[in-house]
Amino acid sequence: MKNNHNLLEVSNINSKDALYKKLIYNVEDFFLNDDSELSKEFEHLCICSGGTTSSCAKNGLITLDLRKNYNKIHLERETNIVTIGGGVIMGDLMNYLEKHNRSFPIGLSKLPGAGYILTGGISPLSRSYGLAIDNIESIKGFLGNGKFISLKKNQISRDKQLIWEAIKGAAPFFSIITEIGLRTIQSYPIQIIEGFINSNELSEIIKLSEGFPANISLQWIYAKKIYIYIVAEFKDDLEKEGIKENLLTLKKFSTLEQKFYGNLNEINFFAKELELFELNSKNHSEVISLLGEDLKNDVPIFIKYLNEIMDNKPNNSCYVASQQLGFKTKQLNHGSSFFVHRKSTWKPWIYASWKKNDLQEKEVVMDWMYKSWSKLKRFYPNIHLAQLHNHLNSHREELQLAFGNRIEELKTLKNICDPQSILPPL
Repeated sequence: MKNNHNLLEVSNINSKDALYKKLIYNVEDFFLNDDSELSKEFEHLCICSGGTTSSCAKNGLITLDLRKNYNKIHLERETNIVTIGGGVIMGDLMNYLEKHNRSFPIGLSKLPGAGYILTGGISPLSRSYGLAIDNIESIKGFLGNGKFISLKKNQISRDKQLIWEAIKGAAPFFSIITEIGLRTIQSYPIQIIEGFINSNELSEIIKLSEGFPANISLQWIYAKKIYIYIVAEFKDDLEKEGIKENLLTLKKFSTLEQKFYGNLNEINFFAKELELFELNSKNHSEVISLLGEDLKNDVPIFIKYLNEIMDNKPNNSCYVASQQLGFKTKQLNHGSSFFVHRKSTWKPWIYASWKKNDLQEKEVVMDWMYKSWSKLKRFYPNIHLAQLHNHLNSHREELQLAFGNRIEELKTLKNICDPQSILPPL
């Protein structure tokens, strides 16, 4: 393999440092090439939509970078459906929609691309508006066999129904999506309650949050210290008063501050003051995301386990965080997508980071991640496959825990739509 010094400029340091074999920008160019560029056994195409995942570039593999030629955004004002290219990052989408007083339920970061949407898309607003995939109205793209597809929500033929459902949650395994039509939402003011707390206070706030209405959600991160964000959207003065009543019990937590924003796009979650390490150019990392239902009476034992996990973390770059789901994400048709764990209330994730090229520290850190996952399985038995881990030993187990009873359907679809397995393997 030749040494590639023209590194891919992406947010994820693992991918940025990868010595990829080739970089291409057009899907058509790839499929029109008669010579199979993916000639080696176990070789597949990496897709870069936003560049936040460690899977968008790998040593010796080809990367298709959608950001250059699939980055258009257009809002149809009559329907309020926005059409975006597969290489549009969420921050650009939100900046565009803000000009039209519209919004979309993006996650805590503005850096991800369409991969955020296609793998589920969990937002602080998901309890009111559903997952990102629940707001997909249409898609265009290519199957792994090179066939062009164009699907619209209310015009799906019976023979395309499975493809439509699988694109919502499992698209990266059998398709390359170059265009997505999304239902947008009216932009409303946001109230944030945020600040540092201790683990006893986190326990109490989690109990309170499981009784929140749909327009309030809890996000927390346990790094050096614990930081929380309670996000509340209000559409009118009546809702604002309702939020005030719901959050009245939080007044006793003296470290929490109240802030108001014009819309979701104005908020920067996990600010620099938290000293997180995702963008530390000296670190590599892996992330595993879990799913589980209400903790209820298990909150105290969960906090005990969480403290044990953090007491044993190998360095200050490692942390555990969580987002809250519920209401709309639980109510929508369970069979309409490959996000099968609709009963979920919580999506925690374990962030494992180490100094790049330090293989000894990597081994210790990854061991910590897997042991932490093992501890948390009691509360969160399922997986949100927001990042692909086909390079890790846990890949098969993650697939089973992510797709549950639909894994065999996905394998069948993979065999039909991507028979040469040019896309990430199952």
